[in-house]
Amino acid sequence: MSKINLIPDLIHQLTVLGTQEDKLILLQKYEKETLLKRVLVLAYNPWINFKLQHYVPRHSGKQYGMGLSRFMHVFDEINENKLTTKEAEFSFSMAFLHINTTDASLLLALITQTLDVGLELSTINAVWPNLITVYPLRTAHEADYTQFNTFPAAIQPCSTGLRVNIIVCDKLVSYRNKDGTVIDGWDQWDDQFVNLAQGQNTVFDGHALVASNSEIEETDNDKVIAADPTCIRFTLWDVIRYDGFIAGEDTRIGYNWRYNGLEHMMMLAMDKNPTPCYNMLKADMVGSADQLEAAINNYSKAVIKSLDSTWATGTSPYEIISYAK
Repeated sequence: MSKINLIPDLIHQLTVLGTQEDKLILLQKYEKETLLKRVLVLAYNPWINFKLQHYVPRHSGKQYGMGLSRFMHVFDEINENKLTTKEAEFSFSMAFLHINTTDASLLLALITQTLDVGLELSTINAVWPNLITVYPLRTAHEADYTQFNTFPAAIQPCSTGLRVNIIVCDKLVSYRNKDGTVIDGWDQWDDQFVNLAQGQNTVFDGHALVASNSEIEETDNDKVIAADPTCIRFTLWDVIRYDGFIAGEDTRIGYNWRYNGLEHMMMLAMDKNPTPCYNMLKADMVGSADQLEAAINNYSKAVIKSLDSTWATGTSPYEIISYAK
């Protein structure tokens, strides 16, 4: 295949190939194409957010313009916080004056973070090991509560809604679903979460839902995304230090300290957030199997968490979903 228009052609082939096996074979064939590797990192790394999703170029390139590689440095400068949003928009506007028309559509997809060729992260990492970290997510597993034996523990009702992380880093807020996809349009709540974070780089874990006058109206994921942002509310049950979250593990503090820390943060933020968009998932504390047996009868479906368990991505052996008998 000619080097001219190679990357757009490969992106097209990856899009139309129907199976991960076929996509893997193609990636392996072009494993040494550095530009392809960089494009996939920009498209699939969950920690990248250029905040240019609504960018619209005034020009669409020119017939004999430059290739995509000549403009990749702009993405690096954004990631390194060397460019403001306006400066990035200006740089890309200049790029669209000079890029060739074939690469222009790919450049725009990277800028707006809409490029999706149907790759799974495991397929990408099979070619370039550990190139992209899977988005961290802690989950519980279903089990009979009589099998739970790591006390003391918290017992909580099962929350419903759109699983969401509210990430506060350097006083900038982003909202991501369980796959790491950025959720746009909720920025009116940014100040509340900056206040709640108390100047720390912090990740809040919970559910987003639609509510009115403190009454839950909708928890369906698609309907929550489509709802009026003013009606979005958040139920939170955990808070994780940002550096531990992006590393996929934080062994410094157990759930007891994280839960109490979240409660304390909410108390400290009351003056600045008199009408909070969030609440806290309540918990009962139990110290033995007998206490758990008595407490779970107050729940139709409950999450039981060891208070000593530290945070890590993946299915936790210390966190179960169970039902009263």
